[in-house]
Amino acid sequence: MHKPDNTRMQHVILCGGSGTRLWPLSNRQTPKQLLPLFEDKSLLQLTYLRNRPACKGVLAIAGAAQAELIASQLIDEGAQVRCIAEPVGRNTAAAIAIAAFVSAPADILLITPSDHLIGTPDRYAAALDEAKRLAEADFVVTFGLKPTYPETGFGYIHHQGNEVLRFVEKPDAATASFMLDNGDYLWNSGIFCARASVFLDELLQHSPAIYHAASRAAAELVRTGSISREAMIAIPSDSIDYAVMEKSDRVKVVPSDMEWSDVGSYEALTQALTQQFQYSNDQAVFIDSDPGNSTVIGKNKLVALVGVDNMVVVDTPGALLIMQKGKGQVIKQLHNWVAENRPELL
Repeated sequence: MHKPDNTRMQHVILCGGSGTRLWPLSNRQTPKQLLPLFEDKSLLQLTYLRNRPACKGVLAIAGAAQAELIASQLIDEGAQVRCIAEPVGRNTAAAIAIAAFVSAPADILLITPSDHLIGTPDRYAAALDEAKRLAEADFVVTFGLKPTYPETGFGYIHHQGNEVLRFVEKPDAATASFMLDNGDYLWNSGIFCARASVFLDELLQHSPAIYHAASRAAAELVRTGSISREAMIAIPSDSIDYAVMEKSDRVKVVPSDMEWSDVGSYEALTQALTQQFQYSNDQAVFIDSDPGNSTVIGKNKLVALVGVDNMVVVDTPGALLIMQKGKGQVIKQLHNWVAENRPELL
């Protein structure tokens, strides 16, 4: 095993995802991680700033349509960034594999999504320290979050200390309640940490087709400066969870009770805006309506709420969304309708 070192980690930011559950605020050209909603900063920028003290640089894996904007946002925050543009997305295993192939084998990669929000920097920093220590011992590390309610939209990790007993698929409501009450289950955060060489060793062992195809794509990137569509499509599409984490015997988990959100719904977004960023409804008018339990996003026109409560109103140039809080999961159905009937609005 490698001896522990004091080197900083390499930050790999996964910038895919279209933010369909936040349409019309989020769209293909400007997904949720690029929206300047949080005191004029985007989730991408907050992700970089949160990890900057522990990392020596940024490697962003992005869709070709957003690569230039992603690089620009990171440079605006002072990052020295390398941005790899994917001509077509092939899920997280492919993105992480390419990042590992173009990194030095001994580099410890801290792999994070670009669209998460974390509100407790001290707890997050402690989790990073523990993950780095485990990665230096040649483990593949995932971050597990202590659940605060019985969420059915996340995967779970059954654990004992740092040991992963098993990964659990997204549960039904009864199973989620059981796991919350049990106390030995964590939300799977989608944040990982490992040496580049260790990750590639495990990928070769458990998903060799992804390993070899990603190797060819990375070699093309090094040789020509870009990845062709053909080389990218040749990589089997699979998540890092299925390709490596659920199969490897070198996986450890770092449990944490940090405040975390994937900002995956309008309810989560409005909670983050009001609790962490003191967002106000000053641009709206409320008559016979409580301004404390509704959220208005968008300032292009006067928005008046009369006699209604618990609403989310999103005003964009292309569409106006009026939604009762608690209906956020239905936005996916709306997105599907728009894709079929008004695709130009996506």
